[in-house]
Amino acid sequence: MAPCSTAKNGRTSNQRKRKIEIKEVEQRNRRCVTFSKRKLGLFNKLTELSLLCKAQTALIITSENGNVYSSGYPNIDAVLYRYVAGGFSELCRVTQDQQEYIEKQRLEYENVHRNLKEKQKQLEELKEAQKSRSCFGSWWNLSHQNMSLEDLEEFKTSLETFKFNLITLMQEKETCFPFSMASMNSQSVL
Repeated sequence: MAPCSTAKNGRTSNQRKRKIEIKEVEQRNRRCVTFSKRKLGLFNKLTELSLLCKAQTALIITSENGNVYSSGYPNIDAVLYRYVAGGFSELCRVTQDQQEYIEKQRLEYENVHRNLKEKQKQLEELKEAQKSRSCFGSWWNLSHQNMSLEDLEEFKTSLETFKFNLITLMQEKETCFPFSMASMNSQSVL
């Protein structure tokens, strides 16, 4: 039997999309989350329909709490006025310049959104790299050639303080655990 290839959405080619039973979500928190996700999905589909088919679209959604959400292309007022009035009036007609401006803004938004996603990914990679470093890191590998004399003296003082604290800590450990330190020293000789 040949292995199944994994599709873009994470399903294998043999799996089908599950059908869910359409019924009211009983838990209020889950219902709010479902509403938000489905609303966003509807708005995305509306935008896709508008752009792919050059259709003028409008969508109005009222939430359980009475909040009203709307989306429209090229804008919701123009589409609603056309629906109510039965056609476009000169007041509400969207000019070619306005449509080009809207399209330019949409493309700019998508570009900024894509850049934001890339920067977030880079930030996550940096955080992961920082977590994977040892507790000492590599601070001693930093370039010291660009440091001023004052910075070098401060760095030297910090290293001396670190050395003093390390020696003090080791002496404390030796006085608290003399047997374990002696056995460790004898094992390290072997």
